Amino acid sequence: MRVLFCASESAPYAKTGGLADVIGALPKALKEKGCDARVIMPYYKKIKEKGIGTYKGYAYVRINERMEYVGVFEDEADGVTFYFIDSDRYFNRDGLYGYGDDGERFAFFNFAVLEALKVIEFFPDIMHLNDWQTGLIPYIIKANYHYYPEYSRIKTVYSIHNIQYQGNFPLDMMRILFMPYSSSLEFDNCINFMKAGILESNLVTTVSATYKDEVLTDYYGYRLNNILGLRYFDFYGIINGIDVVKYNPETDKNIYANYSIANALKGKKENKMALLKEFGLATDDVPLFGLVSRLVEQKGIELLMPIIEDVINYSNAKFILMGSGDSKYEDFFRYMESKYPDRFKCYIGYSDPVAQKIYAGCDIFLMPSKFEPCGLGQMIAMRYGTLPLVRETGGLKDTVIPYNEFNGEGTGFSFANFNPIELKDVMFIAINTYNNNKKAFNKLVKQAMEKDYSWSSSANQYLELYKKITL
Repeated sequence: MRVLFCASESAPYAKTGGLADVIGALPKALKEKGCDARVIMPYYKKIKEKGIGTYKGYAYVRINERMEYVGVFEDEADGVTFYFIDSDRYFNRDGLYGYGDDGERFAFFNFAVLEALKVIEFFPDIMHLNDWQTGLIPYIIKANYHYYPEYSRIKTVYSIHNIQYQGNFPLDMMRILFMPYSSSLEFDNCINFMKAGILESNLVTTVSATYKDEVLTDYYGYRLNNILGLRYFDFYGIINGIDVVKYNPETDKNIYANYSIANALKGKKENKMALLKEFGLATDDVPLFGLVSRLVEQKGIELLMPIIEDVINYSNAKFILMGSGDSKYEDFFRYMESKYPDRFKCYIGYSDPVAQKIYAGCDIFLMPSKFEPCGLGQMIAMRYGTLPLVRETGGLKDTVIPYNEFNGEGTGFSFANFNPIELKDVMFIAINTYNNNKKAFNKLVKQAMEKDYSWSSSANQYLELYKKITL
């Protein structure tokens, strides 16, 4: 089976969030199962400047009353073929998103992908589309390519990684698209790329079973829940996996000492002491909380702000938190570090090596998200034997089994409502378990590390969906 993933970013070439991790890993997992899976994405300035890619050819697409050049380049990463769409007008910029013409930029990308198929001579059975940046492709196929057999037989799967970002642009954008109008493109007097992807694809997926149920509600659906309801019987939730090669405490070169399940307690202690020392904290055996996150409203940082001083003042816990984002959260972290220098440390920014050390060296990993379509941090943390403390939403609910003090089951700690008091209560449960019932805590560590969140299972589920629409 031939599958072409279309996405706006992918590891290892360009990344702003979890989408890049998915596109960098899922095609590889499918390829290992005998699927000819490839990826196509924009040829961003940061990729081009490194000289990555071999020139394959060119095409032209009509957009905004112009015939625009489409360059096509090819590269390989981890055995997966990547194609890049080149356009100095649209992609020769320092960032990936956030420009006033993003609607036009990614409309161009959608048209360019379909013309590029002729250049690369690869007409897939499945085009797997991701988020709003690729949402027009199913409609363009139907509107502009339905006369061509090699295009008309292509089936489309549309994956929603975060429904909050939908690709809404003024309705007068239709004048630059050069294709027939359809109500599936319009929402609230705007062009909505995501709505088009939902209604025009053969199947729709999202990144966890719970998030699938959540986005069908008014609270989580960001007003597209009724549109998704129209595809209820063609809508599936499949949890993402993690890269178990990169995130492997036995081989990870970024952590202080390697370890496995067999010697996890010793290995984690070595990493913890080294992490505390690196951040200038006393190397004593107390509960150590970690966080690696974008500092935005979605991540539930506002729940921490009113209660974290209570946790510091009424427990022996310490904190090492990493992230960047909204200035109010960054400023709060800096304030806490200055007020409690012997208990609280922060790293404003992001570093892969430091993140790995936090995953390996902490005891408890904080993810009190307001919503979380899938989440990777909680699965990475479990891989390293660090117990996630999460709110029961989206993929967090699907992957973290809450600690049951009566039978010892669990792989972490959780709370239900988006409420700071509930977060504080469960933080104290985690602290007390560490301090007063180390045997139970260590059992949870072992159970967390035994969980398999590789891409293999998820890849099998996607293959079943592909077969469903191609047979």
